[in-house]
Amino acid sequence: MKLISIVTPCYNEEDNVEDLYVKVKEVMESRLHNYNYEHIFIDNASTDDTVNQLKKIANDDKNIKIIVNSRNYGH
Repeated sequence: MKLISIVTPCYNEEDNVEDLYVKVKEVMESRLHNYNYEHIFIDNASTDDTVNQLKKIANDDKNIKIIVNSRNYGH
């Protein structure tokens, strides 16, 4: 089965990461269920609760990967 990789950069997105995760999961399961997928969140040294939220999501869903940068490297 083919793999789709979705990469999402994050910086202080505590109010958005869960909603985004849910929407992407819905699309993948309903419209693209014939594909495996991984959703990679890359945190650019957020100062809010973004990383903790991502860790909770990744703990419950094997399709979620997180990369936490030690500082904000920019685009």
